[in-house]
Amino acid sequence: MRRIGRSLAAGPFFTLAFTALVLLCLAATRDYAVPIAIAVLVWFLLNGIAEALRRRLSALPRRVAQLISATLLFVLVLAATRVLVSNLADLAAGLSVQDSPLLAQLRAAFDRIGFGGLLTPEALLERLALEDMIAYALGVARGFLSDVSLVFLYTMFLLIDERFYQAKLRALVPDPARRARLESTLAEIGGETRVYLWLMTLVSAGVGLITWAACWAAGVTGAGFWGFLAFGLNFIPTIGSILAVALPGVFAVVTLADPAALIALLAVLGATQFVAGEVVVPRVMGDSLNLSSTVILLTLVAWGAVWGPAGMFLAIPITVILVMVFAKFEATRPIAVILSKTGDVPPAEIPARRPAPATAETAERRGASPQPGE
Repeated sequence: MRRIGRSLAAGPFFTLAFTALVLLCLAATRDYAVPIAIAVLVWFLLNGIAEALRRRLSALPRRVAQLISATLLFVLVLAATRVLVSNLADLAAGLSVQDSPLLAQLRAAFDRIGFGGLLTPEALLERLALEDMIAYALGVARGFLSDVSLVFLYTMFLLIDERFYQAKLRALVPDPARRARLESTLAEIGGETRVYLWLMTLVSAGVGLITWAACWAAGVTGAGFWGFLAFGLNFIPTIGSILAVALPGVFAVVTLADPAALIALLAVLGATQFVAGEVVVPRVMGDSLNLSSTVILLTLVAWGAVWGPAGMFLAIPITVILVMVFAKFEATRPIAVILSKTGDVPPAEIPARRPAPATAETAERRGASPQPGE
């Protein structure tokens, strides 16, 4: 009985120990692991763009489509870098504002109840820590852009080595029937991942463009930066949407002079995030983002603790991919059910390997006790 208890406790113990070891390794290698993780996602995204190009141009070779996709993505990243750099000075100048008519009107209203001193520009910036938040966001953006060349280098190597993956799979799984099922499952996982990243990138790009246009029309300083920030935050459900409205909204309160422009800006930003999160994403993504709200929050905290701000950006895409992978295998399907929002996870396509029935020879080899009557 004691042996049975020890054997039952050994599985969860070693699982937790292995998980803790993996997390410690990921945290210790953050500077190297984050660019690799981003490169893997970019690799999936490039394949998604290449597949979209080949659907339009069926005669286009796969390698040529991948090259066009990589060139297009690289040009877009360079353009985003130039926009961010050009907006840094504008943001710094915007924070040096002494006062604004909007703040003066609000302070006059608050003076009647004795709280006018709370709405001075200095007090507002100090209490909201807006300078610190913007400096933190700019630091994250600079750190991300500084790794662009490294990410593209990793991505190119992944694209070059693609042609050898099939041979490696044949060597790892000699059984043709089992290999065929595994190839089908891996192809489906890759397809779903590419679709998810491609569609999320398109939706996030639309949110970023609308945010940039709304900030530019309202006269908010650094409209390009707020658009880029909204693009990145859109990959983080709920929390990212709130921050994408709150950060430029607070900055607009401090710097804008026209109350009507401020109200219109907040209405446009809020409506954009609501439509993107509650209408567009569920309609175009279907069940791909089938994650529990609690799991989303815990995932953001966990990956943020392991990889910092980059971990929060990567948390949801990585978790969505993991749920897709876990759902395909019988042994890991319970994990996918726990992480999912509704528990509605499709049945596993790769059954768990079951041990072969014990023969008399194997029983004797394991030291099995003889049966009665022998």
